[in-house]
Amino acid sequence: MNPVQHTPRWRAFTSLALILLAVLGAAIRPAFPAGAQSNPLARIVSPSSEQSIRGNVTIQGTATSGQFVRYEIAYAAEPDLAAWIIIGGGTQPVENGVLAVWNTRPLPDGAYALRAQVINADGSVFEGFVRNLKTANAGSQPAPSTPEGAGQPDEAIGSAETDAGAAEASGFDLAAIPAAFMRGARMALLAFAALGAYVALKRVIGFFMRRLFDRPVDYGR
Repeated sequence: MNPVQHTPRWRAFTSLALILLAVLGAAIRPAFPAGAQSNPLARIVSPSSEQSIRGNVTIQGTATSGQFVRYEIAYAAEPDLAAWIIIGGGTQPVENGVLAVWNTRPLPDGAYALRAQVINADGSVFEGFVRNLKTANAGSQPAPSTPEGAGQPDEAIGSAETDAGAAEASGFDLAAIPAAFMRGARMALLAFAALGAYVALKRVIGFFMRRLFDRPVDYGR
C-alpha cells in the first residue's frame, strides 16, 4: 500500500488531536490560578529599614504564592522581637499593592520591625521582614518652651477669656448690649411720638368742637 495515499487522513488526525489538546488545556487552566507556578513571595517594600515613621503608615509590598491561603502583617519591638502583634492581612494575593495600614500613634517612640507572612494550603509559611523602623510620634509635636516671666500676658489673656466664658455661661451676651440699647431708644421715641400725636389730635378735635358748638370744650384738666 502506498503511504502517500494516507497523508490526508494523517493530517486530519493530527489536526483533530491538536484541537482536542487545545480544548483540554482550556478546561484545565482555570483549575490553576494565575501565578500558580510562581515562587512564593512575602515582601514589604514600604516602609523601608531605618526609616522614621509616624501616624498612620501605609504598608506596601507583595504577598503571593501558588498555594496561597492568606497573608498576615505584624509588628514587634526591636531588638528582641518576642511578641508579634498582627495589624492586618487578607485572603487575596497582593502584588505590589497595599498590604495594611499601621496606626503607630499608640506606640511609644522606639525601634520596631514589620513582618509579612504568606500561609499556603500545605501549611508552609513564607516570611519577609523590615527591621529598625523608628517611630517618632512624640517628636513630631514638640511642647512649646516658655521663658521665665513670659507667662503674665498669657495669664491676662486667659483671665479675659475666662471672664468672657463666664458671661456666656451665665446667658449674658455682651455683644447684645448695643442692640438692646438701640431697641430701647426706638421704643422711647415711638412712645413720645404717639403721645405727641394724641395731644395734637385732641387739640384739633377741640378746635372743631368749639367752632361747631361755640362753647368751650373741657379737656379734662
